[in-house]
Amino acid sequence: MMTRAKYEANYEPLQIITAAGEIYTLPANWSLSDAGSISFNHKLTDRSFTHGSALTGDGFASGRTIKVSCNLYGATEQEYNEVVNQAYRYFGGTGYELRAGRADRRYKVAGCSKMDAKELKGFKQRRAEVTVTLLLADPFRYATVPTKVTNEYAEAVVEDTMVIDNPSGIDVPIIWTFTPPASGTMADITIKHVESGQSFRLTDALLTAPAVGVVDAEKGTVRRDEFNAINAFSGVFLHAKAGTNHYLVTCPAGKVTATFTGRWII
Repeated sequence: MMTRAKYEANYEPLQIITAAGEIYTLPANWSLSDAGSISFNHKLTDRSFTHGSALTGDGFASGRTIKVSCNLYGATEQEYNEVVNQAYRYFGGTGYELRAGRADRRYKVAGCSKMDAKELKGFKQRRAEVTVTLLLADPFRYATVPTKVTNEYAEAVVEDTMVIDNPSGIDVPIIWTFTPPASGTMADITIKHVESGQSFRLTDALLTAPAVGVVDAEKGTVRRDEFNAINAFSGVFLHAKAGTNHYLVTCPAGKVTATFTGRWII
């Protein structure tokens, strides 16, 4: 049986990382609730003139809440107040990362909806059970480091296979980057996802080195350096399903890079 000392020594810290890069480590053991609960934009609608119902909605995951619970304490009333107020300050912020349990995964916290501190009997102004309810507009738990897959082509290719292994528990949007060779142009590019049958085409005659083209499915944008190139784009923004994905690449000579960030429900 693991002793309390060994348990605390092996307990992963909970950290908040603000947009400015500040790191706050919660000075207590903690637990999460509702971390494995998620809902999807699906519902059943009654059919007309027939039995049963029809499934409607886009099937994407909805935003959700998670709760962080912990015991905060201080040796004196002043120390207790400082510890609790500091926790409230960081949890009460907006647009920060929460790393809870695994250092290689993070939640994207939009903001806080409620904080509750219940003082424990016999420890007035010294110890409290604190529960914080956090809003995840982006409902997943993300890898801290993106994954990159790159194919380099010395000459033009037609439907060359590019394999992407997505370890996530759900589909992920891909950021495609196209880098022409020195003095070269990548004016006509087609990417097709074999598993879904979806594809896009980028026909930008101005995509000449040193310019770089980016088709970003996370933001829904198409750029040539800092310029908007959406008019050169047709098709859909591609995702990678959980597991192994195959993409057929048709393009002139150059470098094709697919970048994605793994994401999980828990």
